[in-house]
Amino acid sequence: NGCAACHGANGSGGVGPKLAGHAGSIVALSDGSSVLADREYLIKSILLPQAQLVAGYNIKMPQNGLTAEQADLIAQFIEEMPLP
Repeated sequence: NGCAACHGANGSGGVGPKLAGHAGSIVALSDGSSVLADREYLIKSILLPQAQLVAGYNIKMPQNGLTAEQADLIAQFIEEMPLP
């Protein structure tokens, strides 16, 4: 779905936040709050990308039309990504 265009070829980041090492970390959000990047957060961020925006990123992730099952598989992939 073109995730690498913004999140980097190896999840190392770019105009979008890095994905490698992201799961399990505390994420600062643009509204000043923070959240644990657990499976629930990852899935929500994939399905509803405008719900909780990561601080410091001005480009908003577009809606992607993925199913909940697809988002869960992507979240699992992110959880298994090694640090770059």
